[in-house]
Amino acid sequence: MKINDNYAIKLCVIDVDDRGVPGNVYDHYEIMRKENPEYGYRFGYYVVDLRTGLVPEACNDWNDSPEEALADYYYNCT
Repeated sequence: MKINDNYAIKLCVIDVDDRGVPGNVYDHYEIMRKENPEYGYRFGYYVVDLRTGLVPEACNDWNDSPEEALADYYYNCT
């Protein structure tokens, strides 16, 4: 979801270990499964700077919902 010309919110996949602890963040489900086939997963959302392709330094690596990601953007990028 594009926020403006410089930022967007994207979907990510987070691996979850057998204790339920979230770990690494991936852009693609297939890559997460290949690296951690025994882990569970959950979906998340993150803010990305379209100019660099990176998560802005002040933003979270991932958020639980699109609404939280949008709040992350407004709190840290504006």
